Amino acid sequence: MTKFRFRLQQLLEYRRLQEKWAKDAYMEAVSRRIQAETEVEFVKSRRSLAQKSHPNGLQELVSLDTYLTKLDDDQRAQETALSVVLDEVESALQEWTTAKQNAAAIEKLRESEYSDWKRTLERKEQSDLDEWSSQRRAA
Repeated sequence: MTKFRFRLQQLLEYRRLQEKWAKDAYMEAVSRRIQAETEVEFVKSRRSLAQKSHPNGLQELVSLDTYLTKLDDDQRAQETALSVVLDEVESALQEWTTAKQNAAAIEKLRESEYSDWKRTLERKEQSDLDEWSSQRRAA
């Protein structure tokens, strides 16, 4: 009895590896997205807290205004960084989806070849059994 051997096994393994790499890249991008969202929320909370403060004099009012302006700039910068990270997440997801499809195509080919091999093996076994039984009857 012969053992099943898929002729594109190395390609299948490489496609699975590519899928894993793409998945890891996607997960890293999602992690960066979460971190960027957290930083935006942190700046928003600091701004909200600063707005609730009550300055006692003109100098404190000027300092508060400067601080709020800085926080506005920080928030815009963080939101810009977040939009870049969101684009990276979308791109990474598309790459992962493509890699999964490529691996699945080779896997389907493997399954098809395996079923053909199995069917051929079963036919041969049946043929051998038929030959054996006809030889026994003749004896």
